[in-house]
Amino acid sequence: MGSGMVRHYLILIRTFWLGGLWSCAYLVRPLLEHRGFFPLHGIEIMHVMTGTGAVCGLLIMLLARFSGPLRWRETPLQLLLVMILLSLMYFALLPWWKLQMMLVHALSVLGVIWLLMAPVSVVRRDYISGASGH
Repeated sequence: MGSGMVRHYLILIRTFWLGGLWSCAYLVRPLLEHRGFFPLHGIEIMHVMTGTGAVCGLLIMLLARFSGPLRWRETPLQLLLVMILLSLMYFALLPWWKLQMMLVHALSVLGVIWLLMAPVSVVRRDYISGASGH
């Protein structure tokens, strides 16, 4: 598997994770809350999406590791690690759904920052030609 192919898979997995998270948090949850189905019935959707996000994050780490050595000082990689930890920490707060929703919003904000920092490379910062030779 070439590095270009891996990069496309990383972008696809990140799109699935962040798109699913944002659609659940900002489209599905308000609709269910308006209809009276949240948190009693709608929280399961958030559980599934957050768990899927943790799996996606681990898969991104695995694919990125196989495509080359990881530079742990890269900010996008550090953001990915924080997002994976927050996704796992979400399940430690199972009785407190409002705290879980705060974590989902934090994950959403970190996802936007991650997307803006590394739009194409996912785990490595994109450098402008001439700005840095790394």
